[in-house]
Amino acid sequence: MTEANHTHILSDGRKLGFMEYGDPTGFPVFAFHGTPGSRIWFKEDEEISKALGIQLITVDRPGFGISDQNAARTFLQFADDICELSQFLNLNKFSVMGVSGGGAYSAACAYKYPDLIYKAGLISTTNQFENGKPPKEMAFANRMAFTLAKRFPRVIKYVLNQQKNTIEHNPDKYIESISKNTKHLCESDREIIAVRENAEAVMIQMKEAFKNGVAGTVYEMRLYTREWGFDCTKIKVPVTLWHGSADTLVPISSAQELARKIPDCDENYAEGKGHFLTDDEDIWRNILTSLKG
Repeated sequence: MTEANHTHILSDGRKLGFMEYGDPTGFPVFAFHGTPGSRIWFKEDEEISKALGIQLITVDRPGFGISDQNAARTFLQFADDICELSQFLNLNKFSVMGVSGGGAYSAACAYKYPDLIYKAGLISTTNQFENGKPPKEMAFANRMAFTLAKRFPRVIKYVLNQQKNTIEHNPDKYIESISKNTKHLCESDREIIAVRENAEAVMIQMKEAFKNGVAGTVYEMRLYTREWGFDCTKIKVPVTLWHGSADTLVPISSAQELARKIPDCDENYAEGKGHFLTDDEDIWRNILTSLKG
């Protein structure tokens, strides 16, 4: 498929971008990126999902990549977008998974469309912020970013535009920066981001995320400081949760609080691992296996 074919026009006229990896005839799993992020998860096809017989469908949320902005979107409205996309792809049953900032969207899909969804995966996912404030255990840089997005959105917009400019005009500088500025990360995550190929993958994700500006990222960060709009205790779909015990970007305590809310939640905690669980091939394989129908 060409990039032009990786789009679907929704009922309200918006364009939704997506990509397909793995086995095109396999069990479908929708995958939702972090904040910021995009549908581009891999440089080439994804061999583990292919070997497991999984059709992995990654989706640009509104305002990211090639998806049109939706200025008033909510977590539940994105679930409606996924329902429409599943109908377009002729899928009657599928799983969903969200990594980091994509986790609340996975939970929203499970809450709103239990008849469509087989399982929901929450990977490195935060709980709803208490009183709109990120948890104290979260790395300072992350907490500050959410606080700025809520109180001073113009400031975080400026910071993100600076990143966008560096990515576009000096990508090597950006790669070097994220490879070296890792004091806020645990040892496991520092080792992952120190590998140039992984840093390049992050850069590619960010470049695509900011393709049409940074407004989508700013809006989403502010969205996370509000009520999610649904009750996780009412989720009827089986949920599988994966989290690193050493994660500094989303503390494990936040994930455990979220897990306690969900009636049917299989908790999986990776000792000594950090935020980037999907970069560990064994954990990634286990995550996919847990979501397969």
